[in-house]
Amino acid sequence: MSKVDFEKVVALLEELETDKTKSPGASWLATGSVDVDGLDIDVALVAVEAAKRMGMVERLQEAKKAKDKQIRKAAGSALHVLKSTGHEVIADQNESGWSLGAEEVVVPPPMGFIGLPQGDGYFPYIMIAHNREGACVSAGVAGSGQGYQDADHALTGRSQTRDIVANAVKDPNLFEVPFHVALHFTERAFREGGNRQPNGWGRMLQSVPEGTQNAARMMDPLSKQETELDRKELENVVPLVDGAHKLPFKIEEQIANPAIDKCIAAVTSELARDDADKRQRIASEVVDAANQSLAGPARATWLLALDVAAYVAESAGWEAERKAARHTGLALRAGLVGADIPFFRVWTERQLAAVTEMVLAVRAGHEIPTQ
Repeated sequence: MSKVDFEKVVALLEELETDKTKSPGASWLATGSVDVDGLDIDVALVAVEAAKRMGMVERLQEAKKAKDKQIRKAAGSALHVLKSTGHEVIADQNESGWSLGAEEVVVPPPMGFIGLPQGDGYFPYIMIAHNREGACVSAGVAGSGQGYQDADHALTGRSQTRDIVANAVKDPNLFEVPFHVALHFTERAFREGGNRQPNGWGRMLQSVPEGTQNAARMMDPLSKQETELDRKELENVVPLVDGAHKLPFKIEEQIANPAIDKCIAAVTSELARDDADKRQRIASEVVDAANQSLAGPARATWLLALDVAAYVAESAGWEAERKAARHTGLALRAGLVGADIPFFRVWTERQLAAVTEMVLAVRAGHEIPTQ
């Protein structure tokens, strides 16, 4: 397969994900409406490689009967790879050298679930790689800071695996995405978090076709989204901070606590000239806290978090949330400080105000004499 242009393979896989199969190679893979013999040789070889990565055994068996020897050879090699990694490849009855065996075991393709990031920028994931005995399941939360948190893995039987999948599908905070997309985001988190992998991760990958792993490492899940920052879209953060699918942002305690103390001091100050002076001092604390929040490793964590949010929103059809997440991520990439990015400024202001008001209310309550 050395002649295959892997960028074209990735482009074909992305075309299939959009359900807009216009090219001949995509039409053959998706519906079989185009005969493999009707494809140009280069297109056919790219399509065969894509079929291997997607575990499309039936299409590969079609290609193995192609008129062109190169296509037949590529398809045969792809089928061998799939069979060796646990896919069930049923022999053609007219083909010698294959044996059906006593029991037909269908090995499902791997499955991936990811969720919207939490307040610390880490996103939940569940990765399921099936094999002939059951599956290897890896789950946890991933982010660029430490790579992962609360990670766990298990070897599960078929019945238990079905229960895990059913529960994941019903979970409103999880979204099934193509496995290679989930693998791309989780491995990016592990890589940016110090190249550590959760316990059992390597074992899970043993049941994932090498082509699928390569596709995950080559792709850009956001390749069809905007690449230039739009300030107008950046300002429209209501979907992310107040919408049905809002994305939380939590200030770290070591930044929040001193800022809250200063906000309380500003509100209770007897030296302030007037309320406008107090508001200006509080606004200054909001700016400082927002800037500090993204001055260190948190910037990389939130770059990944917003990429995940933009992809999930795109998959779910939440266009307003997608635009807000994408342009907030582009603002981070452009180097804007926290206070200049509305998403982070709004959340920072709300958290400081809420805790300040709570503390002052408690203090006022304590000053009320008991009866």
